[in-house]
Amino acid sequence: RIDENTKPTEFKTILFALCWFHAIVCGRRRFGPQGWSRAYSYNDGDLTICGLVLFLYLDMNPEVPWQDLRYLFGEIMYGGHVTDPWDRVQLNSYLKIYITEQLFDGFQLAPGFPTPKMEPLSYKDVFGYID
Repeated sequence: RIDENTKPTEFKTILFALCWFHAIVCGRRRFGPQGWSRAYSYNDGDLTICGLVLFLYLDMNPEVPWQDLRYLFGEIMYGGHVTDPWDRVQLNSYLKIYITEQLFDGFQLAPGFPTPKMEPLSYKDVFGYID
């Protein structure tokens, strides 16, 4: 289904960053009150629905609607769990960093871990890149 999008390279690249964002958001729970002020119930369903929204928004728009995507992910999908205003600021800060046009220019998701060039990569290649 990934290659059915009218912008497959953009879809794969942003989805990769969205998975990274999801891992960070879920990982912060391990740190208790130093991670999030409350225990939010983020799960794989949040990532799945964001992937579907991403798919549809890329198909419906001539260019990547960065601001719309950050709003939907940060205020509605993941943000729908958030009740603390400081946690909302943190969540949206992550989205401003990771959901950006710079993803297509080798943006460093972490030191030494740039966003891969998705155009030539298959599903299996992406897993190899992560390993």
